[in-house]
Amino acid sequence: MSTRFGVQKTPIYGSYGEFTIGEKTDSLRAKYILTKMKPGNDGSWECELASQMKPWREIFNVEEMGFEELLQRELDDSRVAHDLIPYLLGESGDRAQFFPPILAVIVPRKQDETGIEKYYPSPDLDPQNQYIETYGELFSFQQVVWDNEPTPLATLSYNRQRSAFIIVDGQHRAMAVLALHRQLNDNWGDNAFASYYDHIEVKAEQINNIELPVCIIFFPDLHEENTLSDELEIDLTSVCREIFLVVNRSAKIVSEVRRLLLDDEDIAAYLMRKTLSTLKKRSEDLDELSRIYSISYGDSDTEIGQKEVVSGQLEYSSAVTLHKVHRALFFGPDGAFKIDGYEDITDRRKLRNRIRPTEILLGTQLERHQTIPHNSGKTLPPQEVSEIVDYLGDLADIVLLSLFDKFRPFTIHNSELRNLRRRLLDPQVRSEIEQKKAYNLIFDGSGVRNVFESHLKRLKDEKNNPIGDTDNVPTHLHRQVEFCETVSKILDNHKLKFQQHRACQFFSINPDMYNNKDKVDDQIKLNQIARSLFQETLATQAFQIGYTMAIFSVVEEIKRLQSVDSPLSYSQRLELIKFVTNVYITGLNTYFSPGDDTEHRSLSGYISEDRACVFDKNSHGLRGLLIMSVKELNEKQWRFFRYALLEIIHSPICWDSAVEKMKQDENKWCLEWYKNSIPRLVVGIISERKKYIADAVDTALKDGDFQDDLKFEEHQAQLEGKSETEIQQIIEKLRIKRTTEVEKRAHNHLKASLKKIQSHNDMVTRLLVEL
Repeated sequence: MSTRFGVQKTPIYGSYGEFTIGEKTDSLRAKYILTKMKPGNDGSWECELASQMKPWREIFNVEEMGFEELLQRELDDSRVAHDLIPYLLGESGDRAQFFPPILAVIVPRKQDETGIEKYYPSPDLDPQNQYIETYGELFSFQQVVWDNEPTPLATLSYNRQRSAFIIVDGQHRAMAVLALHRQLNDNWGDNAFASYYDHIEVKAEQINNIELPVCIIFFPDLHEENTLSDELEIDLTSVCREIFLVVNRSAKIVSEVRRLLLDDEDIAAYLMRKTLSTLKKRSEDLDELSRIYSISYGDSDTEIGQKEVVSGQLEYSSAVTLHKVHRALFFGPDGAFKIDGYEDITDRRKLRNRIRPTEILLGTQLERHQTIPHNSGKTLPPQEVSEIVDYLGDLADIVLLSLFDKFRPFTIHNSELRNLRRRLLDPQVRSEIEQKKAYNLIFDGSGVRNVFESHLKRLKDEKNNPIGDTDNVPTHLHRQVEFCETVSKILDNHKLKFQQHRACQFFSINPDMYNNKDKVDDQIKLNQIARSLFQETLATQAFQIGYTMAIFSVVEEIKRLQSVDSPLSYSQRLELIKFVTNVYITGLNTYFSPGDDTEHRSLSGYISEDRACVFDKNSHGLRGLLIMSVKELNEKQWRFFRYALLEIIHSPICWDSAVEKMKQDENKWCLEWYKNSIPRLVVGIISERKKYIADAVDTALKDGDFQDDLKFEEHQAQLEGKSETEIQQIIEKLRIKRTTEVEKRAHNHLKASLKKIQSHNDMVTRLLVEL
């Protein structure tokens, strides 16, 4: 009990220890109490501690928190329910039921908003007893003294309302104990994850002997009046992140996404988090804006971030993709920014250009740096890191956020996703537990969805392969499988309707077409064309890297022509990036929009035009050109999308609207600089065009069937007694014929998407005449 009237603190008993973080003058003290917790209903302090070891998702509203505060992995409730709890209950066949200690940090909750305070209250030290420390109403720590001598025993008394335990290692183990505790006491409430544990039946006698070790840490130096914490730029969030990374680096491998969310060395990781935080903190005013639930950033190996193409999901980008974009833009080799050149930016070992950031930051207070390495997040002063991230991040976000917010396919996706969210938040819909679960699976991160799918698979396996009496599958198992399958069907239906509405909105087609049984073929074709654009193109790393590299490459080409005598300053680069981005978004929106507002009841209008299939691999178009040499799409094809977007922007379809947008820009020097660079840009575009045609020819000539045909013709000629010279002439004619056929097919793909193919001079003349 606290000596302060009205404030109660729950005690924890255990053994005491201390260690330090950092070195010498920069060291930080850490104290800990090694104790235990147990599930149960006897009201003991150990049971109370078990009830307080909650996962992060229950302590705070994750939607309201910044990415710098995200510390834990996504919880895999399926793993807890099907692996860890049976192990603790002795149902797994293992004779020993023991876990290594759970590691947690006691922290102060914010009172007026979600999150944790940066520091503890200033300690109240008892001048009569050096072994007692009281941190306001938050907690107190007392080392036990016996015969005037300190012992290795201690008590930590905490305020349940003001404090929280941040589990930095062992949250799945803690969740197993918490779930048993809640099942026994039937106090799940309306917890959205309770269904994972419905099948677990537990009695008090089963858990009497379950006691698990817990190590609770606090940092006596991190209090409000200690200037050391300000000098070191360290607080409770950052030290928890550090412990999490250290522990998981030496224990379980941290996923790439989680590592990036916590990485304090990689500048590109800071930049990624800046973009994600911007998306996360957006208001609800405009439906068309992108939001965080369109970006995958969880911790599952099956997430979009681990794939090149999204299949059937509603996210269109990922934390990993954003990181790759930032790393390429600001640490990529110079050759990668030449339109008709290429250097790999998908291999991190080649993204270590420490000169590029300093060139970009010319004209700022950071230009004094001769180099800025990509991994200098901890070696540079924290304030400078913050400034670097702000400067560079603003440049990248101009391009990325314009793409996600203003590019017509994404604005339609965003709007339809918001409509779906509103429908699922309707109180009447929310009253249905299956619909509530569907909302959770769509909008609370793909990691949640992956856990659900794993859980359903495990339940089906248990149902189909029961242990013991095969005729008596438990009722609760039937009930859970039925619930999960119902949710899964609802989820699939929501996704299907969403994709149908999105396709109809994009191609200006009345959605009633999907209710017409006589138009099944049209429905299939519409789905396929829409899928080729949204899932198979726009949601790929290749497209998103290619788009951003297109804009930054054009800016570099302009820079090479205009800033020979004087380097390009940061402010000039900023204005150029804004200019090119606005122009290109305008041009692309012209390309990917119908010519009028007519709503069609059949596959007519925009969808019937060749440009609608520009990225459909089964149709005539630019993607068809790529398919002639590259069958499978991956991030290395970013170069193709850079080329494709530049071809589209400068095509007769888009150029008029792009020019109109250029002329509206108040920075007339940007227009003049772009105009001067057009001959050089056209050289690059045509060079890339020839490259993909040549790749198509080369692939066709190396094709196995064609090689067999050549061998057959050669054999026939030999049987006819023809000379070696005559045989080579026959082979060469066949190769020329094959080349001509392939080049014709390639040109047809180009014409389908661009209307016409022009020479350098004709293209330059057409582009300049409007300017």
